[in-house]
Amino acid sequence: MKYLVHIVVVLAMLMAGCAEEKSPLDAEARDSGMRAAAALVAVDHTDTMSMERAVMDAKAKQSVYALKRDSAAVRAFDEAFRSYLKEKDRLLYQSIFPDDQKKK
Repeated sequence: MKYLVHIVVVLAMLMAGCAEEKSPLDAEARDSGMRAAAALVAVDHTDTMSMERAVMDAKAKQSVYALKRDSAAVRAFDEAFRSYLKEKDRLLYQSIFPDDQKKK
């Protein structure tokens, strides 16, 4: 679980620097982010290997937009991923994004 948190924190930090513009891929990226988060929530949280695999799958889906150099779509993916986790599994969200709790 420790590695999972580190992976997601790095993912979040990379996506935090994205610009504020819109992208034609925003809707697709948001849908992909929500699906990736749903897959993570569905995993047995005691199975750390499956959790890590779900996080890596999410990163791979997000990286499609990064490879296209579409920072707005990367940001849309991240926002949807975080929002879904926050709504559906608050404890998992808090363990992955502990710094978000300090900002509020």
